[in-house]
Amino acid sequence: MHIKSFIVAGLAAVASAIPASQVASNIDQVTTASRELQAPAKQLSVLDAPLILVGQGNFPPIVTGFTDIVQTLQVFLDQMDPETYSGNGADVIFDSFRTFVYVHQELLNILIGKAGLFSTVPIIGQPVSAVLRALEAAIDTFVLSLIDMMESRVMDMKASAKALGSTLDTTIDAYNGLVE
Repeated sequence: MHIKSFIVAGLAAVASAIPASQVASNIDQVTTASRELQAPAKQLSVLDAPLILVGQGNFPPIVTGFTDIVQTLQVFLDQMDPETYSGNGADVIFDSFRTFVYVHQELLNILIGKAGLFSTVPIIGQPVSAVLRALEAAIDTFVLSLIDMMESRVMDMKASAKALGSTLDTTIDAYNGLVE
């Protein structure tokens, strides 16, 4: 009777394992969300500084978008099973992650470039740097889970994650400097 319980539990775990293509699709969803934030980020201007105080302009959609990404990553983490991917499965996941890193770095670099516009308006820094820190924590947790699941692409994942982490740190620093 006890052995039967173990077999049923084992089969349930196998049946609930998420295929690599689904993990990649989840990453692609976050990539799309990041890409969609590039337009309001590019449109940021000095006029957005006073508008953030009343929840208007281009900053609120960016802050909300980052918050949505954090929540989405948490949902994906909750859905993931501790499966190990190798070979083609690991390649599919890594390719999606590499694209996410590229797209997200583009967004972060836009924000870094725009930070100087708001150097005289320190009120901008607090909400932006706060959501960026939450985003960084969510991405770190997600990446660590991915690294644990990918035997064959661990070094590639770590290198991409390090590059993204560096860009995130630079972005956070740019907006932390606006907090006074």
